Amino acid sequence: MDITQLNNEKYFVGKYADFKESRGWFVGSFFDEKHPCKTDKVEVQYAEQKAGHVCKKHYHQQKVEIILILAGRVVYIINDKKVEVRGGDFLFVDINNVVLGEFIEDTKYFSIHAPSIIDDKVRVE
Repeated sequence: MDITQLNNEKYFVGKYADFKESRGWFVGSFFDEKHPCKTDKVEVQYAEQKAGHVCKKHYHQQKVEIILILAGRVVYIINDKKVEVRGGDFLFVDINNVVLGEFIEDTKYFSIHAPSIIDDKVRVE
């Protein structure tokens, strides 16, 4: 294969902290067609949450979720089982698992969803 032919000119260098208007999501299908970070393959978010914040019960039907904790501590209830993640840990959640998260400490983290499907989050009351 002639790799000199591999060049789609789609790349972007940015600061993930600059994406507050999109709730920290800086890669995914929710961007305008002309934006270089628009893709239906993956969603990536950087977020910071204060202690006491609760991520309400939800699940995804078509996309997996990976949460990488940089600093802090979060307790997740996944299908009624308690899981605690701290700085340096990650959490992988496959499709059709009900998740609720409570931030125990101020937390900095990345979320990765694949593929990028805008309306895949189903809230559970």
